[in-house]
Amino acid sequence: MKYLSFLLLAGLLTMTACQSNDKKKPSAEELMEKASKNPGANAGASKFDITAPAGWEKRDTTMNGIQITYMISPSADNNFRPNINVVSQSMGDKTPDSYFDLNLSHMGQYLQNYSAGKNGEKQINGLPAKWMTYSHTMSGNDIDVLAYIVPKDGIAYIISCSAPKGTLNKYQASFDESVGSFRVQ
Repeated sequence: MKYLSFLLLAGLLTMTACQSNDKKKPSAEELMEKASKNPGANAGASKFDITAPAGWEKRDTTMNGIQITYMISPSADNNFRPNINVVSQSMGDKTPDSYFDLNLSHMGQYLQNYSAGKNGEKQINGLPAKWMTYSHTMSGNDIDVLAYIVPKDGIAYIISCSAPKGTLNKYQASFDESVGSFRVQ
């Protein structure tokens, strides 16, 4: 459970882009509070750089003890503002593959109407990364997510890109622009 909190948290941070709360599954606040108590929480905070897509707002903040970098589009699409967020966590004794697989296998337990998509591997500025797509419902909004786990020196950097269901392709250039700028210092 401790390892899956951060990827789920990254997906649930889209709460800042929604209009209301969904009480059927744990809230973003509940997951953040639980995740902040993990010994490896925030292990990579302030150790990376990422650029917001042109015209998007970028903020570094702390929410319930979790340090987050998030970028949010200037306008809403179907009452949801597409967004990108980054959180980090020590992988402890997990390999990058086992960390990814553990997260992937537990997603449906915490997200309403969860539906797994594709997953694969990619290089981000010379760093190996794993990615996954999935859909879920949050606050009445159907959302598609493209999430990357970028392991470096025992730390998992989780980059989550979220958009209204069916619109990931519409925002893919913005997501690629930002994800492509990600660098660990």
